[in-house]
Amino acid sequence: MVYIILGRMLCSIKSHFMKIYLVVILLTFSFLSPAQNCSCITKPNLNEIISCKKTTFKNGAKIYRQFNCDSSWIVFEGKNKKKKTLFSLDKELIELTEKLGFVSWTEYRKSFLIENRLISGCCDPSEFILFDKNNGEKISDLGREIFHSQISQFPFFVSIDSENSNYLTFLNLDTNKIFKINLPKNRIKKTLEVTNELFIETLFEEGQIINGVFEINYKYKKTGKDKWHIEKIFVDLKKHIS
Repeated sequence: MVYIILGRMLCSIKSHFMKIYLVVILLTFSFLSPAQNCSCITKPNLNEIISCKKTTFKNGAKIYRQFNCDSSWIVFEGKNKKKKTLFSLDKELIELTEKLGFVSWTEYRKSFLIENRLISGCCDPSEFILFDKNNGEKISDLGREIFHSQISQFPFFVSIDSENSNYLTFLNLDTNKIFKINLPKNRIKKTLEVTNELFIETLFEEGQIINGVFEINYKYKKTGKDKWHIEKIFVDLKKHIS
């Protein structure tokens, strides 16, 4: 009976030390392995809210997130394997990864578009930044949007000027060519004056492209007591592809 008890005690001690040994090995591996850039042993929940999946562009370049216990960041990796950090969040904000700052990207022929969310909640519009797809260098701050296309055949970024809101601007992200369409003069400006709307962009619904035609609705008011009116815009993008 004594031998059985001693045997069980020895097995328990051995099991305990094996667990300690495994923990030490795992900790050591986390410091030495490249996997340390996609994990935090003290905050395992981060693995559920942060994806390190790589997006590979058509030219072979990649973009992806990395994180550890101190920060999260976005890496651009050129086809020559040279890496460049585009954006990072420190420890206090790491749990807002994918909700704050650079949250998404869209590829185009020569560039990629980053959505930069300035606050993590509702309802300020995001701003957008265009980057070179070959070297990860910033091309331009495009500001807020009305719409951006994810259809490669129609690579347009649509915006409206906050001071002169009488037209929409269509920027071809492949050619840098611009065309504009007029809106009724001062309609948007008047709407902002008689309502509590802070951003022009919130007056526009989500746009879409159907058979090469861009469609979007926007709302407006003539007076503060007036009801909301809805107007639809149609733009044939096929006429502006060259």
